[in-house]
Amino acid sequence: MTIKQALAWATKKLQAKNIKNASLDAEVLLSFILIKPKEFLYTYPEKVLTSGQTRRLNSLVKRRAKGEPIAYLTNHKEFYGLDFYVDKRVLIPRPETELLIDEVLNYINQPRSRGIHPRRAARINSSPTRREIKIADIGTGSGCIAVALKKHLPKSEVYATDISKSALVVAKKNARRHKVKIKFFQGDLLKPLITRRRNVDVSPSLPRIDIIVANLPYLDNALNRRRHWPMSPAALRYEPRKALAGGKYGLEIYEKFFKQIQASLIKPKIIFCEIGNNYQRQLQQLLKKYSLSSQIEIKKDLASLNRILKIVKGPASFA
Repeated sequence: MTIKQALAWATKKLQAKNIKNASLDAEVLLSFILIKPKEFLYTYPEKVLTSGQTRRLNSLVKRRAKGEPIAYLTNHKEFYGLDFYVDKRVLIPRPETELLIDEVLNYINQPRSRGIHPRRAARINSSPTRREIKIADIGTGSGCIAVALKKHLPKSEVYATDISKSALVVAKKNARRHKVKIKFFQGDLLKPLITRRRNVDVSPSLPRIDIIVANLPYLDNALNRRRHWPMSPAALRYEPRKALAGGKYGLEIYEKFFKQIQASLIKPKIIFCEIGNNYQRQLQQLLKKYSLSSQIEIKKDLASLNRILKIVKGPASFA
């Protein structure tokens, strides 16, 4: 089978199963198998695949036809201009989550870099005179948020927590891939950092947290039963459910998170959370309950949906 024939065959198989972007998926899978860029496929269309390459393509196309995400088939997903390793132990990074990174960088660099793209501003403002900014990524998953922040804020100190030991294996792999130093802790939300604060007498290197970033599960379990789950069916079948489901009302994990913040000695200047679009009223009630409602802001994504919650607790000064 030639490359040209393989592309046509794979596209036809995926189209038969109503896979969106079947042609693009066929290109991605064949490029992945051949370890070649897409341009190679069209430069050498008559190149014959080996029997091993043909078998592997057949296997991957069958899995894709059943709905398994491309990111899990190739173990690659781009996020904020960086290539991340992903597998079924972690949620696949979403484009809308990149707004979380933008908001953190904008906050750190205001007002010095107003009007400058946050990625460029981060480079401008990483001067030796600025003290280390300490950032905690809660529920890190693949580590994409923590790694992206560390790459764009190299002088910052980044901590990352996750309750899943297997997810942390993936996150550490991504930190090594991008050659960044991040301190990882296994535990329930803020608990690993809270424990370090309490052990101040025996832990002189305890973290002082300036910024907390959290992309926690926020989908209502009941939405699935009503068939209004705002994710693709593939996400339900293949992605870790614990990384998606936020409990009966979608905010159980966030309530636990807010409760931990209120009760702990960790006093960040600001907290950034990714949120669902339908929970604004419930969120405001929770924030009021845990004394976090004094200065909040909700940012919309490119689809004009509520996406980022900002909870300001102190001045944006890192001099």
